[in-house]
Amino acid sequence: MKLFISGSKSISKLPEKAKSLLDEHIALGTEFLVGDCYGVDAVVQKYLDSKGYSNVIVYCSGETPRNNFVTGAKVCSCAEAAKGLTGSAFQYVKDIQMAQDCDTALMIWDGKSKGTAENIRRVKETGKPYKTICV
Repeated sequence: MKLFISGSKSISKLPEKAKSLLDEHIALGTEFLVGDCYGVDAVVQKYLDSKGYSNVIVYCSGETPRNNFVTGAKVCSCAEAAKGLTGSAFQYVKDIQMAQDCDTALMIWDGKSKGTAENIRRVKETGKPYKTICV
């Protein structure tokens, strides 16, 4: 199973509910698909690394990730598809790819982040199951 994790840049600490869900997926051997941003992406990466878990793919829109805190993680660069784009359109390329590649998703949202709201919409459109934790 492939789990897409997305969340707000404003969140710097994982809620306990998110940790429990991540732990359940670690026990199942789930492959985690996570972005390379600060906020939720970075704290999830650090949490998985603290558990010694490396069944992780860090997605980025550039050639290399801005952040990769998971020892042994694979990297998926979407640089070719993002060529010529800037700003949020550039970053959305990796998000679109993760929404396509996943089986399910976990959104850790501050209720305001437009990027996370877009990812919720994207996953909803695919008809794939997802959970949202509002912080």
